[in-house]
Amino acid sequence: MRRFDLEKKLGAKIAYLRKSRRFSQEKLAEKADISEIYVGEIERGDANPTLEKLKLIANALDVEISELFNFSL
Repeated sequence: MRRFDLEKKLGAKIAYLRKSRRFSQEKLAEKADISEIYVGEIERGDANPTLEKLKLIANALDVEISELFNFSL
């Protein structure tokens, strides 16, 4: 899988999980202690988040970090 594909799929999965919890990007950003702009960049596949940021996002979404990489929606 190309890096660009991975970033797009990861972003789509985070957006899917966020929406399934009825979180706005602002609410996810607040819960994960990251910027709302960064959440948008991640969801569009424009950012390459660190493992630490992915841990924060997973915790905010109340999922294991491995769930972020389960791309079978």
